Amino acid sequence: MSLLTWDHDGDLYCTLTTETGTGEGRTTHFELSEARIVANGSPSVLASPVPGPTAVTVVAYASDEEKPVEVFFDGTQTLPFAVLQHFVATVAARLPATGA
Repeated sequence: MSLLTWDHDGDLYCTLTTETGTGEGRTTHFELSEARIVANGSPSVLASPVPGPTAVTVVAYASDEEKPVEVFFDGTQTLPFAVLQHFVATVAARLPATGA
């Protein structure tokens, strides 16, 4: 699991990547959401970003499965187009090349 955060016009966004399974059964989920800063109970520990409600989810299956990548959108949220572009570039960089 990894969390990548970035700022866009003063708002914080993130991509949460989770991989499950191995080999042909591997599935990778990429989730785009606004990030929120959560204070940790101790003043000696810095506050950290956590994902908010997911706006876009991409599900990629192991390339051997020949199953296409799927995309799901939350119909209740809006995002700046530049944020979606950044997310798509991040996901594309992590997917295996298809040669297309």
